Amino acid sequence: MTELMRLFLYRISITMLLSYSLSGCQQSPVVLLPASEAEIVATPALIKVVSQGGATQCSANLFNVADPLYKLFCTYHALQKPVADPALFQLLFEAQQSALQQLVLHHLVDGQWRKNGQGYRLQLDLPQDEHGMQFRRYTPVHQLQFADAAYQPARPDPAAYGVALVAERPHSKNAFDQYYPREGIFRSVTVTLQDIQLDHQQLLIKLKGHYLTAPQQIEMGGRLITLSYDPASATMLLLRDARIDQSAFSALLDGNKPSYDYGIFSPGPIRPDRRPILMIHGLNSSPMIWLKLSHAIYKDPILSAHYQVWHAFYPSGAPPFFNAMRLRHDVDQMRIQLQQSVGLSQQKPMVLIGHSMGGIIAKTFIINSGMALWDETFLFRPEAWPGNDKDLQRYRDVFLFNARQDVDSVFFLDTPHHGAEIAEAWYSRLASKLITIPEMFARLNRKLFQRIRIETVTPQMQPYLADGGPNSVQVLSPQHPLLRKIATLPYQRPVYSIVGSDDQPYCYDERACAQLSDSVVPFFSAHEPRAEMQIIVPSRHDSYQSPDAIAFILQQLHQRLDADAHH
Repeated sequence: MTELMRLFLYRISITMLLSYSLSGCQQSPVVLLPASEAEIVATPALIKVVSQGGATQCSANLFNVADPLYKLFCTYHALQKPVADPALFQLLFEAQQSALQQLVLHHLVDGQWRKNGQGYRLQLDLPQDEHGMQFRRYTPVHQLQFADAAYQPARPDPAAYGVALVAERPHSKNAFDQYYPREGIFRSVTVTLQDIQLDHQQLLIKLKGHYLTAPQQIEMGGRLITLSYDPASATMLLLRDARIDQSAFSALLDGNKPSYDYGIFSPGPIRPDRRPILMIHGLNSSPMIWLKLSHAIYKDPILSAHYQVWHAFYPSGAPPFFNAMRLRHDVDQMRIQLQQSVGLSQQKPMVLIGHSMGGIIAKTFIINSGMALWDETFLFRPEAWPGNDKDLQRYRDVFLFNARQDVDSVFFLDTPHHGAEIAEAWYSRLASKLITIPEMFARLNRKLFQRIRIETVTPQMQPYLADGGPNSVQVLSPQHPLLRKIATLPYQRPVYSIVGSDDQPYCYDERACAQLSDSVVPFFSAHEPRAEMQIIVPSRHDSYQSPDAIAFILQQLHQRLDADAHH
């Protein structure tokens, strides 16, 4: 075959496969709204008020004064003592909040603080993150503007105080950052007014930054006031720098390419008191598909107080049973390290959410395989395995596993429990020949067949193991023996099912349901009759961004919290 013909077939097969890809991802760009350019000046009149007795000199017409520094000074001193009148307190509170926001937006330029103003200066008490690292850049949530309205920051709570910021710093490459995105660490910080006074005839304004991982209150005017807190925007600002989706294609074709670090990553701070939600993408995909769902969880004050989001990223060209073994191992290692570093309990049960092939991987966390998958593959038992080195033990772990105690429940989205016929299409078969499986898996296969003969593999599995091992496209065929076998094994944890349809999102009998498909996975492959609940949503194999699917997941997460509270 000529080089030109090979290139032609490569382009056709990849284009066809990706047109009907078992996953996908979208970005929603973020821009910053311009800040007000109005000047802020400490006027001689204000300096005189401050020097001649402070708040007693404040005008009774305070609330009609435009000068933000005048408002800050007068409201700060007025709120230092209890304010009995609710109406007066509200006026003072709103005036200070408005002036503080104006001041902060004026002094944050391109993410950096300007400390000197005209006739005044700022003194900043800025926080460190959970590892004692300084933030390098700050962005006011008020300025964030997303192209997709679904990502817009929540409307500010009029009763909350302070200016909500997204604070960020680069990834340090240190051990404590290994489970955070390589694009950087993004956290929620809220700035409040700490003091305002005269210092050598210059106004000194002290601002304090509060690093928040949960709602927090401070005292003002004899009342407890909740600080502004927006964890969702801190996570979504990752969009500005996120590049992981650009690695999805290379992770499909070449599992050895170091285009990105594979593993499990937390967009937000890892907390020992919150239940992890581990989201697992599918074929030719990345954690970027989970943006809308992650944002919805962070935006929900109850869910964000009880759950934390983790994203898995893996080379999707490798077979799902191999990737499942690696992911189970990654979870074990992560929990051991987090137990040592942040006190994360190994018994804190996770919720797993898997899209497409990610659902097949998630399934292995809640099934007792027994000897079913092994016997489907080999004609001898594992105790007769020749040799006992670490690599061969890992090979056993592909086929032999038990339901995990640290898993609470699983959500399947567009999951091909019984395969997808598209994997049998000519362009999928051609594209699968271009996939390079990870060297670790290839090495395991080489070691295996140095010890055993191909004749000791069952006839139905010989075509998949004889030539270096299968890739993910081949395993997703409805004819693959292991995919067929695992579909018969009982779940040991509750599961929920979301089925996509590119036509009507409902059906009432078997004949009508058989006509439904999300353009990749037919209804009866995605259908899970053992699910606690199942819904059908409009989807072209992208139910991870369906409003109905997201609402369903949030509802079930709330209900599981309620159930826990009653136990």
